[in-house]
Amino acid sequence: MFTYILRRLGAMIPLLALISIMVYGLMCMSPGDSLDEMRHRRDVKPELIAQLEKDYGYKNAAGQPNPWYVRYCYWLNTVSPVKFINEKREFTWHVKFGAPSFGDSVSYQIPVPQLMMQRVPATLELAITALLFEFLLAVPLAVWAAVKKDSWADRLISFLAYASLSLPSFFLGLFAIKVAATTGWFPIGGLTSEASISYSIWGRFWDQCWHLVLPTIVLGLAGLAGTMRVMRNSVLDYLRSEFVTAARAKGVPEGRILFFHVLRNAINPLITTLGFAFADLLSGAVIVETVMNYPGLGRLTYEAFQRHDEYLVMATMLLGCVMLVIGNLLADLLLAASDPRIRLEKSTTTTAARGSAAAKAVAVAVVVIIGVIAGLTRLPWGNRDSMSAVVVWIKIPAALALLTVGAGLIVLAWPVLRQLFALMRRQWLLALAVGTLTLLYIGMALAPFLSVQPFDDQNLHQTYHPPTIISWSNGGLAVQSMHVVDMAKAEYAPDPGVVIPLKFFGHGYPYNALDFFGVDRTKLEREPPGIWRSVLMLFNGDRHLLVPDYSALSAKLGQPVDPKNYPFYPLGSDPTGRDLFSRLLYGSRISLLIGLVGIGITLTMGFLVGGLAGYFGGSFDFFAMRGVEFLLSLPTLYLLLALRAALASYFAPSETYLVIIVILSFIGWASAARVLRGMSLSLRERPFVTAAECLGQSTGRILFRHFLPNLAGYLLVAATLSIPGYILGEAALSFLGIGIQEPSASWGLMMSQAEQDRVLMLNIWWLLLPGVAIFVTVVSFNLVGDALRDIVDPKMKTR
Repeated sequence: MFTYILRRLGAMIPLLALISIMVYGLMCMSPGDSLDEMRHRRDVKPELIAQLEKDYGYKNAAGQPNPWYVRYCYWLNTVSPVKFINEKREFTWHVKFGAPSFGDSVSYQIPVPQLMMQRVPATLELAITALLFEFLLAVPLAVWAAVKKDSWADRLISFLAYASLSLPSFFLGLFAIKVAATTGWFPIGGLTSEASISYSIWGRFWDQCWHLVLPTIVLGLAGLAGTMRVMRNSVLDYLRSEFVTAARAKGVPEGRILFFHVLRNAINPLITTLGFAFADLLSGAVIVETVMNYPGLGRLTYEAFQRHDEYLVMATMLLGCVMLVIGNLLADLLLAASDPRIRLEKSTTTTAARGSAAAKAVAVAVVVIIGVIAGLTRLPWGNRDSMSAVVVWIKIPAALALLTVGAGLIVLAWPVLRQLFALMRRQWLLALAVGTLTLLYIGMALAPFLSVQPFDDQNLHQTYHPPTIISWSNGGLAVQSMHVVDMAKAEYAPDPGVVIPLKFFGHGYPYNALDFFGVDRTKLEREPPGIWRSVLMLFNGDRHLLVPDYSALSAKLGQPVDPKNYPFYPLGSDPTGRDLFSRLLYGSRISLLIGLVGIGITLTMGFLVGGLAGYFGGSFDFFAMRGVEFLLSLPTLYLLLALRAALASYFAPSETYLVIIVILSFIGWASAARVLRGMSLSLRERPFVTAAECLGQSTGRILFRHFLPNLAGYLLVAATLSIPGYILGEAALSFLGIGIQEPSASWGLMMSQAEQDRVLMLNIWWLLLPGVAIFVTVVSFNLVGDALRDIVDPKMKTR
């Protein structure tokens, strides 16, 4: 055991080295450095700037900028016990030894360890209390739901799980702030009260605990649903096992069976995920700390990324990775202690034929990687317009490839889908979920036709306009016209006797139905005639489902009217007077499609790597799984911050996030690969695989003709259960300002407007509708995913 611990801790060193190189390289790709803010200050002398540039390795003795790897070595010198940079800030062979210092923070002008020690305890307190809250609430509820299966208690707990799983953390944070501000029961933000300095020791302790209540609940609810579902399914599985039946036959009391036999085995999945759960809480703390103004490490790291404070970012990243590795190690040790049957897994063996095929697969992978790297180096990185053109030309083939993958998965999993359609006849809630998703994707596809005005059309005279209610008036549909009473209070009053008639299929603003793929109608009309232009022009239009009839209103009033003075806002307007209904429709293109793009790449990569690792075994399996562990150890949120900063100067805002999602999808396939690898290990021992090998079938044919049909059910379930994660992730990142940027629209970006104090105090509830859309979408996907999971594995049935 001691050797095992040393080996795991020793493997942490190269892992931290690779992650530090990756993150530092990405930060150096972004324009600017940590001294930019100081250079713009008039009270800072140029001599001090020059000295700091030399101290941090930004420039050499001749005043020329150093490459990123030289700057990385300057940072490494502060971390390594071997010092290879002397007092003159020059490289030397006369090395010395010293304690790691991690350098100084440029933004705060204090040593990084001192700054981190001010924030780490607060974040650890929040993460630990949230984890305890999650487990102490999830485990009893899951056990109760399993024991009372199919009862009202089980259904109520399942509904609560869906609700907590479908609400973004920032939405819960905003709601918690609203409750605290309205009732005064809880403090709003901060770690302690201003008057706590005069409290006794116990008074300060309880004051800090009181400030932890709301952040703990918000952060703990984020993982509550997943923990409950895993624990409930595990308890149900063990309640049907043979040893439980034998214990009941011997007359063992039911309580003893549950607590001494079932729970000890059922708790294993939770212990396995303990390390990743703790790491996820640390990443999720960034959002909670930002929304709820909690002074923790996550918020500090987020601000350090924004200021390019490299030394502070690197220290917090390494701390997060160390916590992840140690958390996983502790989880493995607890798992071995709870189940003596668990031993270190021996590497699987491989046959000579499979070994030859594995070598070919490695060669193909190397060629593909080299080709991708060569292609990336050929891109016009220095020209933003050219990069945008490249993205436009990639979108259409990528969309066709995504449709092909989706169509193939549907064909392979058609027997499962047929059972789903049959199940919809008996379960109205499942039918409602499928119908809701169908309507959402139809609305996404027909967004230009269904919208009432351009999603980015501002009207600063109609900000925070309440929803205009559609009614029946004078033999047709109409809305009541309203005027501003008090702009500061967002107060509007009806215009007496003035109603705006509506008409179906009327003329409105011009659009092209393919604008999501980068087709600009204005530019298209200026292009010379051609076949491609003629095809794209077929998608031009200006008809909309329901628009105001301003000509009828002008005839009624006897004078021309300005549409901006008589707007039609079905769901109200935002702080700049843009139509919320139109922005919801256009925002669904990002929020709904982002999950399909991400899951398409993730499952494809997971199937290829996991399937090959499970089929080949041996060294291929060993090195593939070590690569998977490396990817799982990457701090995803912080890596995304670095990617966002690095790529912002090369792509437009919406294109930047699309590129980031593609990159993270190539990183995020690791979890799917581990699951598919385990399933492939079982499949390769089946007689039909052995028969295919005896017939001399190729590895590709075995993988796609025999493995894929047997894994299609899981892939379909994983897709429906993973898409909500991408939707919530996009919402959270756009809310933080590192996802979709203005003037583009996404549900998360729209929710960021609801964070304003004015929205909460004036009860402008319609700005929370994007959160409702996220909730409904995620709940629907989870209902469909659970139904598919029940079909694929009846033992996991939840109803």
